[in-house]
Amino acid sequence: MTKKQSAEQEILKAAMATFVKKGRHGAKMQEIADAAGINKAMLHYYFRSKDKLYLKVFENVFVEGFGSLHVVFKKNDTFEKKLANFVDQYTTLIMQNPQFPMFILRELSEGAEDIKQVFDQILKNIQFNLPSVFIDSIQTAIKNGEIKKVDPRQIFITIIGSIAFFFIAEPLLMVFLVNDKNYKRSAFIEQRKKIVTDIILNGIKS
Repeated sequence: MTKKQSAEQEILKAAMATFVKKGRHGAKMQEIADAAGINKAMLHYYFRSKDKLYLKVFENVFVEGFGSLHVVFKKNDTFEKKLANFVDQYTTLIMQNPQFPMFILRELSEGAEDIKQVFDQILKNIQFNLPSVFIDSIQTAIKNGEIKKVDPRQIFITIIGSIAFFFIAEPLLMVFLVNDKNYKRSAFIEQRKKIVTDIILNGIKS
């Protein structure tokens, strides 16, 4: 990674944290520069405007974060194995990047139409294959008799939501659900991966 690429990554991390805290409309370029440890002039050198910086942050979420997840559905495995691998990788991704779901949730709260326009613009610039590859995998599994006829969109939304919600609401959930002093977060999350996979499979198996 070059010095410029490293600087850009630090800016993008600072920008995401600021956007999560203040929202796209509330965040100021000076705040982002301060969080990144650079002056505002340098921030504008790398990203000419807040809108361009925001688009790059959003793009990074899908390219760097979700961009490679579709690969698990292209492998020559059973659908059960593909699903288990996807749940595992998606959960791990959010564990390593906890701001991803919060960033998207914050932006949705500021206006669905605005975020739809942003997303449409990003999709024109990148190749985001996950939804289409997932749908193809579901349809193949139906033809092969592995699962019953289901709407792939409903399954996709259920998987994404089941995994993301835990991390979004974890502080509150822990107050209500965890009374065991021996609670181990990592073990609980590993257990959750299996539970989510089993629940989905039990609902759609032929």
